[in-house]
Amino acid sequence: MEKKTVQKTTVLCISLTSTLKTLMADTGNLPNELMEKTAELKLEITGPQIWVYDGSDGNPGTKFELTIAIPVNAINGDPGKFRFAEFPEFNCISEIHKGPWMNLGGTYQKLMTAMMKQGLSYTGISREVYQVCDF
Repeated sequence: MEKKTVQKTTVLCISLTSTLKTLMADTGNLPNELMEKTAELKLEITGPQIWVYDGSDGNPGTKFELTIAIPVNAINGDPGKFRFAEFPEFNCISEIHKGPWMNLGGTYQKLMTAMMKQGLSYTGISREVYQVCDF
């Protein structure tokens, strides 16, 4: 576990309500559609895809807001059903998950245990940065 500051980031994104149980069905082809829109608008991608979970508590049935985002170099053109946003700078703890996506919960458990031991509290928001991903 590493404490770090993440710099502000301009993104092309979309938000939706989901649960951990219905996540894959709810997101469908949206990640690929975001990439297609980025190419259509001729935007430079400046980092890996980001998924922000707001209100997820680890319970498969809890509804939360999910934002899927692609970091881009500029706000330019008509994003259609997507939107441009700026994620602000923030302080966080970070852990790199290596292994199958279906085992990601184990990494979260490790983080939560380490946070509690250090007296840190969970804000209800987590951000996953997909450097390499195979769902």
